[in-house]
Amino acid sequence: MYNIDMVDLGKRLREYRNVKGLSIQKLGEAIGKSKATVAKYENGEVMMDVLTVLEICNVLNIDLNDIFETEMHSIEKDANRNPFNTDLLYLYYISKGGLIISSLEIEKKKYSNYVLMKNGLTNKGYKQEYTGILECSYNTAFICLTNAISNPGLDKLQIEIDLHSKMDNKYYGMFLGISDNTHRPTARKCILMKELVKSKEGLYELFEQLRIREEEARDIIETKYWDIKTSRMKDYVIKV
Repeated sequence: MYNIDMVDLGKRLREYRNVKGLSIQKLGEAIGKSKATVAKYENGEVMMDVLTVLEICNVLNIDLNDIFETEMHSIEKDANRNPFNTDLLYLYYISKGGLIISSLEIEKKKYSNYVLMKNGLTNKGYKQEYTGILECSYNTAFICLTNAISNPGLDKLQIEIDLHSKMDNKYYGMFLGISDNTHRPTARKCILMKELVKSKEGLYELFEQLRIREEEARDIIETKYWDIKTSRMKDYVIKV
């Protein structure tokens, strides 16, 4: 059953608006409402009509079930756990022949794990910022993200991590996104870990581990898709 308590509804609306980085003024302009009206929605003083709720969901890129809380079954609660037991992770993947490092900050809410991804870390900051949600099954962690700054609409990422692939404190998975050069869909190997690697030796080792090796290419040709097989992970990792 849906919980339609106006105060709770307003709180969830405020949380998603803040995650998206929108001011009350900007959200109001996007849905054709005044700043005062949006404030009343968030304070639980006024109940939104159905069309307004749908407009807000479109602007915030969320689902109706995100706004209207429902009683959760045990399987849904498990999907919203954080399997990494930390609120800060680092993602490594290859782009344009070089190694890209990103941070993932995880914030636990009542029923969701919100993720802030700072993509392309450098000594001076980072290139892009993405926000989204972490969910997981018994086998896999899914992190779905959207560009939180320029919000071009289709600049979305998905990170899929094999939770059983952990070796030497590294998780292996896929990074699905759009190519910087062609703006077409791409899939890359990625490594997720708690440590920020700074040494040249450590970064070189990560780069080599992220290469697509001949054994992997043959496996992709044979199966017609890429699947991380934990039992064969030694074939994908270069011993340094």
